[in-house]
Amino acid sequence: MQSDGRRPWYRRLHWQILGAMAAGGVTGALGGEAAAAAVGWLGTLFIRALKMVIVPLVLASIVSGVASVGGGRAFGRLFGKTLGYYLSTSLLAILVGLALTNLIRPGAGVDLAQARAQELPEGLEAPSGPVELLLSLVPENVVAAAAKPDMLGLIFFSLLLGAALGALDERTRAPVTGFFEGVFQAMLK
Repeated sequence: MQSDGRRPWYRRLHWQILGAMAAGGVTGALGGEAAAAAVGWLGTLFIRALKMVIVPLVLASIVSGVASVGGGRAFGRLFGKTLGYYLSTSLLAILVGLALTNLIRPGAGVDLAQARAQELPEGLEAPSGPVELLLSLVPENVVAAAAKPDMLGLIFFSLLLGAALGALDERTRAPVTGFFEGVFQAMLK
């Protein structure tokens, strides 16, 4: 059952994920909460490993992707297409959300007089206006933004760095883009 000629079917990621889900279901059904408590650290370890990979993956993928497009008109066209795609999918999501909210009416009949507003955790306050939103896009320190992780600031920095690399000549750009492409490939593995 080797369809691609390189790996047997049981070594492919989707079959491994399905197998792990089945093993988790059987473990939960047979062992109950005691089994879940005994192996719960595996889930925490997995989430921590994902968080560890996110910042380098985002940084390297955006920088190498934007730098490969190049500068000037090609970057402008890509930006226009991306903005159009983002706005159209956001509009579609808003319309679907509004339609489903009006159809399902979640929270109907709930007495909100007793409910208290919970405060956001420190550092997660929403920007109060467009100027504050614009200022929050630009990190003061990219290393601190990566450590927080302030993903919006990191994405903005990555876009600028990729655009700057795209504007450089090939001799200067090649080693830096090669580094970021290598980091991207390593994070995917």
